[in-house]
Amino acid sequence: MHYVRFLKTPKVHVENGAVTLTAVITLTTDLGETFYPHDLQLAATLRQPDQDGDIFLRRTLQWRQDMRSLNITLDLTRTEIDWPAQLHVHTKENKTAMYDCFEDHASRGHLPGIVSVWSESLNPTKGSFETHRRVERRFTPLTGRTLNIFEDTGESIARHLWDGSLSLTAYLDRVVALRSVHEAPLLESVLSSATYRKLNVLELGCGCGVVGIGLAQTVPDCDVLLTDLPEVDELVERNIEAANPAMSSKVDFAALDWEAPLPAKVASRTFDLILVAECIYNSDSIPPLVDTLERLIQRSPKAVVLLSTKVRHESEAMFWDLFHSKGFQKKSQTSLPVPGEPGYGYGDSATAVDVYIYQGPNPRSSHSPPGSKSISPA
Repeated sequence: MHYVRFLKTPKVHVENGAVTLTAVITLTTDLGETFYPHDLQLAATLRQPDQDGDIFLRRTLQWRQDMRSLNITLDLTRTEIDWPAQLHVHTKENKTAMYDCFEDHASRGHLPGIVSVWSESLNPTKGSFETHRRVERRFTPLTGRTLNIFEDTGESIARHLWDGSLSLTAYLDRVVALRSVHEAPLLESVLSSATYRKLNVLELGCGCGVVGIGLAQTVPDCDVLLTDLPEVDELVERNIEAANPAMSSKVDFAALDWEAPLPAKVASRTFDLILVAECIYNSDSIPPLVDTLERLIQRSPKAVVLLSTKVRHESEAMFWDLFHSKGFQKKSQTSLPVPGEPGYGYGDSATAVDVYIYQGPNPRSSHSPPGSKSISPA
């Protein structure tokens, strides 16, 4: 899977009566290690931010197989624009789509092969000639509630979307939409418990927060607590602000360092579901992650742990050794194909994301009451 990224976010220039918009993009894998290796037609569309808003200008862009970046220049001099507007860069075949879809095709991995990007809003009439470093991704899950996620354009991988997080978000969407119940009956049972009581969910190492927010937008009566290091606080809060939770669902954030005591927001609660997406790539953080999971499962013995990972390095095997030594029991494993062209850099060559369902050493009773049937997506 590849992502359209801004190397230079859009900027409007006014000089000698001419008005132009410039930006620089690239087309890379999730960690930015390798670039898209084929010719590809893209499009830059300047349009109103709203779903049914007007399109002011569209230009075809040609990505070449040996490129590392691509300059964008749009002449706005004779174009009528009802500001504010956003720049959307996407594959040309997707020219009329507002969102990237979580598609229900196994060969596509249920995700777009190339993820488009939206800039923040520009409004030169109000003095806003240049966007900041934050960009937006827009997705349409099978359950229909639009998912808007912001990420940063800087170097911090903690504030970027990762393949494993998007794959887990799409997977949960399919389970709730009753497309994959046969793959994960225990997970379906946990999610179904929200039909008769509140579902309490914790996400570790949430990054942008896409997995937890996606779940909160899908499952009614779901209370999601996102956690990560304090450096992601402002970005996650922005994504929580943009969220559209399902009925009686909510999302919150708490800073959590795996090497520190559990914060009050975490230690004071029990959880039904613990989400862990793309958290074992760094071998140094594996022991404190396992210790944190052990502490959590001691407080929530019947919790289900849902992990997703795209293998980046052989050192990640350390996680499974430590995890199993704590008595965690594997209930199921699913391999999700990563759509599009694989990369060839650090961790880019993996063609699948693995999703695991675990319980602790002493799991307690079933999550579903007698007669419980299925999930009711919002």
